[in-house]
Amino acid sequence: MPKLCESPSLVELQLIADYLEREGVRTEILNEHQGSQPVVPHGALSVWAELWVREPAELDRAAELLADYRRELQRDDVAEWRCASCGESNPGNFETCWQCGAARPAD
Repeated sequence: MPKLCESPSLVELQLIADYLEREGVRTEILNEHQGSQPVVPHGALSVWAELWVREPAELDRAAELLADYRRELQRDDVAEWRCASCGESNPGNFETCWQCGAARPAD
């Protein structure tokens, strides 16, 4: 099982893991309880949460999807959209409503 990335933010890794899982890449988060520790007991030990890909053969695809995900987060040219369920305004790069969790309508 190869490591794809790590982050001090467990929330960020969970969002990435969810994205990859929706694309069919099985993942696992390790060190999830270590990510918030402010002191590193030993310089060689990672204390950040890590995202691992379960199938080594899927690592390259997972890396491409991760790059796509990060590029999409950087986009600022995507128009905001209004949720059909609750009427809340959402940033253009959100796929689900931040207020109620409803899926973004198809374009």
